[in-house]
Amino acid sequence: MTKMGGLLNSKYGRGWVDHRRLAVNSFRYFGYGQKSFESKILEETKFFIDAVETYKGRPFDFKQLITNAVSNITNLIIFGDRFTYEDTDFQHMIELFSENVELAASASVFLYNAFPWIGILPFGKHQQLFRNAAVVYDFLSRLIEKVAINRKPQSPQHFIDAYLDEMDQSKNDPSSTFSKENLIFSVGELIIAGTETTTNVLRWAILFMALYPNIQGEDSLDAKVRTYL
Repeated sequence: MTKMGGLLNSKYGRGWVDHRRLAVNSFRYFGYGQKSFESKILEETKFFIDAVETYKGRPFDFKQLITNAVSNITNLIIFGDRFTYEDTDFQHMIELFSENVELAASASVFLYNAFPWIGILPFGKHQQLFRNAAVVYDFLSRLIEKVAINRKPQSPQHFIDAYLDEMDQSKNDPSSTFSKENLIFSVGELIIAGTETTTNVLRWAILFMALYPNIQGEDSLDAKVRTYL
């Protein structure tokens, strides 16, 4: 899907090294390296709790809410802003990402990875994966263009700004791998890498607490905390 470009799926070499360096520096500079970033996480937590409270105790599937909340932490680093839980376009993109994670583990896609010529066949789950990816990349392309409107060169506020600065600096370097296409691929990979794992861990944790509510007791928490004091 990424044509061996982007960040996570690229072959080891200059491109991989350059993109990894930029991603690590961006997450440190715009994210966890900032003292104020913890307050941003707490703010997102409040948005999440407020959204849960709108259901007034009624049962609901919280997958969408928790996925949006987790993704928004990564979005702050990538785009410099969060997406509301009512943003249907962003929600659709996240749903397609999640579907592609499941499709990637299917036998059909495993066969495609082993025998790429299967890609010419008009059927198979790999074709759905390609269709999903096309929709996602089109959405990200338009989103990046929108975010870049307010960009101030050499004064990056988030990952996209920093990437575009790298593109400007290396525009006369024919061996550079910084490009609009690789930016789209990298943004998509960072979103899914920063969302899927954490979301699934939290969903399992919440399920566990629902099944065993006694573990939510303060005595249990205090006893655990004291073991580290």
